[in-house]
Amino acid sequence: MNRKNLLLILIFLLIGFGIIYILNQKDAGGGTESTDEVKLYYSTKDAMYLKAEIRKIENYSNKYEATIKELINGPVSSDLTHTIPEGVKLLDIKIEGNRAILNFNRALVDNHWGGSTGEILTVYSIVNTITQFPEIETVRILIEGKEIETLAGHLDLSTDLSAAEGPVKK
Repeated sequence: MNRKNLLLILIFLLIGFGIIYILNQKDAGGGTESTDEVKLYYSTKDAMYLKAEIRKIENYSNKYEATIKELINGPVSSDLTHTIPEGVKLLDIKIEGNRAILNFNRALVDNHWGGSTGEILTVYSIVNTITQFPEIETVRILIEGKEIETLAGHLDLSTDLSAAEGPVKK
């Protein structure tokens, strides 16, 4: 085989692997930039329930990451209040099968205001927001890459969590 043919084969292989990579990124919630409407769950003013706020996310390359970052930004409606403490950052998100693993910085624990209702509203604002996507059924919350038992002492975070309708006000 001469050098010219070998070079052509190498070029076609690189192009093929590039196409496969791009297609895999799109399947993993990444790749192309797009616009979608999502539900972000925030606390009602009386801090008793979660209520969905519809928001558009635009020009994102990963819909899951964009959705959680928008949740962290807080509500637009004056009828709702934030559920995520000040200073919280999403470090990364991984999708494994039908499970989303969300890794936050330490501020999610350190800056949390506490209380059982507050903890439930924070955790389920995250869980219900990310499980709106049909391909995501369960959520695991990590802090700086490590599993935690609880956020504020009331809710077990050592297992995967599913969406909860109880705290959601229609």
